[in-house]
Amino acid sequence: MNQTVLDLKKLPKKDRIKFFKEQQVKNRQKERTKWIIIRSVTALAALGFIVFLGYLVVTSDQGGQTSVSSELTSIGNLKLGDAAPDFSLPSADGRTISLRNYKGKNVLLYFQEGVMCQPCWKQIGSMQKNIDLFNQVETEIVTVGVDSASTWAPILKAEGVNTIPVLIDDDRVVSEAYGVLSMPSQMHQDRPGHTFVLVDKNGKIRWIGDFPTMRVTDQEVANFVRKALKENSTLHNQIHSPA
Repeated sequence: MNQTVLDLKKLPKKDRIKFFKEQQVKNRQKERTKWIIIRSVTALAALGFIVFLGYLVVTSDQGGQTSVSSELTSIGNLKLGDAAPDFSLPSADGRTISLRNYKGKNVLLYFQEGVMCQPCWKQIGSMQKNIDLFNQVETEIVTVGVDSASTWAPILKAEGVNTIPVLIDDDRVVSEAYGVLSMPSQMHQDRPGHTFVLVDKNGKIRWIGDFPTMRVTDQEVANFVRKALKENSTLHNQIHSPA
């Protein structure tokens, strides 16, 4: 430091002035950079806090489970009580499956984003492991996506999915018919998001659930199914009971 001061004293006055001006510019740049970093960190922290608050809103206080579903009364051109559109689609295991195959049974259609969405295929794997929850409410599960059988094969094997059909709606005709290509849960406009449609034994739509967080437990889904079927049964009994 002392050597620098001595060296500066040897410089002509004009050069010393130039040196000090350059130092001032460098110091201002350093201060500006420091404040930019501070503001950026503060903004990121604020954004993270907002995201966290949003997460708290859509999750319950019990294990971070989703507490609320978008329980909808309509989806696309369909509404609760309407006949579910019939369809036939190839499955990832090589079969062709139609909705009419489930005539006389309750069937839960799970429209999902596909292999690019880990929560989606984890949901399928989880429902397979917890299939008894859906057996208890006498409901079959059928899931619909857009990806090819070859892309599904390793995932389904890893998740142990062996009884839940994974149907391939590659031309999006069925997804369009069910109105799932315009839902809050969608991340991509050409793919479903995380939407459930319950079709009862008579082929009528009884429950629609859309989950933008892509987080809902199997128990919660089973509870929604149970509630919808119970409400429908109660209404049916009231209508057909003798006066």
